[in-house]
Amino acid sequence: MKLFAHRGVMAHYPENTMAAFRAAIVAGADGIETDVHMTRDGVLVLIHDESLERTTDGRGRVVDLTLAELRTANAAVHFEGSEPVPTLEEFLALVMPTGLCVNLELKTDIEHYPGIEERLVEVVERTDFPANRLVISSFNHDTLRRLRKLSTEYELAALSSRRIADPVAYLKQLDASAFHPSVRASTDAEIATLVEAGVKVRPYTVKTLDQLTRFQKLGVDALFVNDIEWARTHLAL
Repeated sequence: MKLFAHRGVMAHYPENTMAAFRAAIVAGADGIETDVHMTRDGVLVLIHDESLERTTDGRGRVVDLTLAELRTANAAVHFEGSEPVPTLEEFLALVMPTGLCVNLELKTDIEHYPGIEERLVEVVERTDFPANRLVISSFNHDTLRRLRKLSTEYELAALSSRRIADPVAYLKQLDASAFHPSVRASTDAEIATLVEAGVKVRPYTVKTLDQLTRFQKLGVDALFVNDIEWARTHLAL
């Protein structure tokens, strides 16, 4: 069972920053998950929220700001450090030599960012990031449908915080091969059915020993965790 660093090692570093991503690499993560938004001038950047207030000392919505304006915000303000909001290109350059898998969550469920799917494909192709190390997920499943029309290379994953009736059939209709449910969104029987059907199940966000044990027994593909070393240590017990 693989471990994906959720927004990097956000238990100890400012989330979705290069420091958190570097920590995930050092900790031996199998993959890194991060959140993708698009600036007013069309640059893909990595931050969880649609606005800057919670995670930085800046203000305003990402969609209303240029990259230059966004770069004035400190994404490590709560950690007494200094980190800019990274671009997708910077992140891919960091991860490229490592062999790690990358999960890019397109945050189009609130702000739709018209054209973000085309821009994502353009960045991935321009940077030559290997398609077989890339997972693209979203709560907005229309985003996944648009991506599939643009490319058949990428693994698509449907995010869901709720139960989905007949998830195997639903994923087939989406042409998605992975399901990323909230830790409380699916029953053991539903997860077992998905695993048996060959779906890559990756629950988010696992924070307790009981959750680690539960999903390990169910044979899921991977877990999203905030602390790679904590998870690795407890899985080894």
